[in-house]
Amino acid sequence: MEPRMHRISSRLAPAVLLACALAQPALALQEEPLPPPQPNRQLTLVTPVIGYAVMALATAALVGVSLMKSRRGAQD
Repeated sequence: MEPRMHRISSRLAPAVLLACALAQPALALQEEPLPPPQPNRQLTLVTPVIGYAVMALATAALVGVSLMKSRRGAQD
């Protein structure tokens, strides 16, 4: 790029970026805000109960494996 074009583009680029940054809030204020999301009413108690059951099974498996006797009796 020749020096003159480089000088012009280096002065123009920050002005374009500033104009874009300042235009964003103005455009956002013109749009209608979205309503908040509504929860799914079909999943009432099932999901927490299943989650707690899986957590209890995983904890029981971990404790069971931790308390299991090792089979290295002759090496101790």
